[in-house]
Amino acid sequence: MRSQMMNFRNCLVSILILFSCSSENKEEEKGPERKMSFVLVDSVVVDVLEPLVIDDQQLVGETFLMRGQKSRNPYLVTKNGEVIKAYDLLNDSPNGIGFNGGFGYNFLGEDKWVGLSQAFFKNYHIYNLEGVKEKTLDTIDLGMFKVTFTFYQSFFRGFIKDGEEMLFGIESNLFDPNSLSKENKNEPMYYDSVKTIYSYRVRDQFLRQFNSFPDTWEPRKERKYVGSSEPFIAYHRSKHLMAVLPKVSNQLFIYDFSGEEPVLLHEVNLSHKYRPKVIPEIAKEEEYTSSYPRFTELRFVGERILAEFKTRIPEDILKRLMTQSSRVDDLPEYLEAKRNFVKTYYLVIEGGKQVGVVEGLPVPGELDFTTESGKIYVNDNRNPKEERGYNVFFQLKFKK
Repeated sequence: MRSQMMNFRNCLVSILILFSCSSENKEEEKGPERKMSFVLVDSVVVDVLEPLVIDDQQLVGETFLMRGQKSRNPYLVTKNGEVIKAYDLLNDSPNGIGFNGGFGYNFLGEDKWVGLSQAFFKNYHIYNLEGVKEKTLDTIDLGMFKVTFTFYQSFFRGFIKDGEEMLFGIESNLFDPNSLSKENKNEPMYYDSVKTIYSYRVRDQFLRQFNSFPDTWEPRKERKYVGSSEPFIAYHRSKHLMAVLPKVSNQLFIYDFSGEEPVLLHEVNLSHKYRPKVIPEIAKEEEYTSSYPRFTELRFVGERILAEFKTRIPEDILKRLMTQSSRVDDLPEYLEAKRNFVKTYYLVIEGGKQVGVVEGLPVPGELDFTTESGKIYVNDNRNPKEERGYNVFFQLKFKK
């Protein structure tokens, strides 16, 4: 009998342990770090020789506005990859955008698009789909304080809101760093002063500016300096939602922007096993070498938001390599360290909270563009494994 009791007890303990583990697994499956993945569903092939990126896609017609990485000219492309029109804007003609081309292009409703010129003082140029310029907006730059280049982001969005043509974006030259004393430029009070997020009404060129670093962002609240990099922003044109993600952060801020001023809806806590819970102070001279895994992308994907970050080469290794060459990027040891340590991860946000994580992409390339309908496009046209005379954009979606 005693033996039977012991067996029963052992069985009961085993069942309880299994049940406990099962419950923990289920909680993990439903928690903020549950594993999610993308799946390849289609691809868009564009018969253009130069590498292209997707700058925008119409909400209704689904026509793409693409940008040549070498020519800096825009292309109008169907959702199936057929080139409708290749624009030639690199000139000073009435329809030109200037010899330097554009930083990026975006639709303004369904029948217009806007380009941001690469110039000392940047201007927004508004075109119809035939490529005829209808209007040039005054620059919003206060001066030439910073130049930022990116391959896959155009810094601004165009859309229609309450019948008005609007631009929304982030512009580093809306802030004059000389407005701060030398002592305060690289101190926490920097975050109190920067208002580089903007909305710009086309009709009367009315500009509104908003603080780039939310009041409750941890480094600002704790008076901790973590560098001067501006946050990532994203805008949902259908729902008029704005998302703000400082690059050094464990918080995402989501706003209702259906009115004239953004109203905070959600402050989302972000977590991942490779992200420190405590944000370290990062001095200006350490911004390049710091091992802190900065965020590198922010996108709306249907009802969800994707926040991309990359792990970095350990600081001691990078500093050692920097002593070997002023062009550390060309060192074989640097390239090897990059392969070993730099990995890409995605945090998935839905309903005002983090709902999962994705490790890497199922296809080669970089996240290029996402849509309000839930499509994800990956671009490997800059450095394809095999040289080709056309562009391929892989279309992904979340795996159910």
